[in-house]
Amino acid sequence: MNLKTKNIFFQIAAILILIAASMYSFNTIIAKYMMIVGVAGFAAVVFTSPYKGKSLRGKRMFNIQILAVLLMAVSTYLMFVDMSAWPVTLLIAALLTLYCSIILPKIYNKEKEGD
Repeated sequence: MNLKTKNIFFQIAAILILIAASMYSFNTIIAKYMMIVGVAGFAAVVFTSPYKGKSLRGKRMFNIQILAVLLMAVSTYLMFVDMSAWPVTLLIAALLTLYCSIILPKIYNKEKEGD
């Protein structure tokens, strides 16, 4: 899968997660299954796109991104068993993903400049 296709798949999965989280108040059944599809797509992109650099900090950021995906999976499970804690784990996952999406490109570009 090329980079452009992965990026589109990543964006669609993220939008599905966002729609599922906001739709939960209106239709829980559709939201639950939409969340599964979104998190599965998000996880597929993250797990098939490992950090290509050699920086220890970059590898640590990638591991944090994997932790965020696992927290999204936990949120999906909590959503399915109707526990009210799923927004908390999803918010933590979203913050970790946001942080990694800002820092990882900076680390990778700095590493490329150093070579």
